[in-house]
Amino acid sequence: MEFSYYVYENKNLNININRMPIWFNEVQVDGDESEGTITLHSQNEYDEVWGANAKMEITWEKKDRLDFFHYKEVQRSIDMYNAIKMVITKKEEDWIRSHEITFWYGHRKKIIRRKFYQENTIHGIFYCDISGRLISLHTAIIQEYFENFKPYILESYKSFQCH
Repeated sequence: MEFSYYVYENKNLNININRMPIWFNEVQVDGDESEGTITLHSQNEYDEVWGANAKMEITWEKKDRLDFFHYKEVQRSIDMYNAIKMVITKKEEDWIRSHEITFWYGHRKKIIRRKFYQENTIHGIFYCDISGRLISLHTAIIQEYFENFKPYILESYKSFQCH
């Protein structure tokens, strides 16, 4: 039997991902329980310029429930990525336990040191009523590996525990 997932846990930040793909390793952790970022990269390098063929970033911030409107936060995240030329191709809603999550998919072409890269993206955003945090999950994947990573990334997003 081959294992494809492990449990990622950070007790200091009160974050668990029960089904993190085994290819991802923690690269950097910044912040505390009320605001911060976790960066994870896949083990395989695409090339010396791009680096890892998939990069995941988890960000969170405290937000008062009375000031939170799910659709506005989703649109704000879309607008922010549109500003860096990300084209949003699909948006869908789902539930993680009792939290409404919105996934959107996008792509863009990047030029780094005279090389063009096609980057595909999966982004998830939800609000945890219990911990009072707005959590954003963002994964950028080289286009040719996107279909291979997609089911594992979605499974990890859906196994997220925020409290």
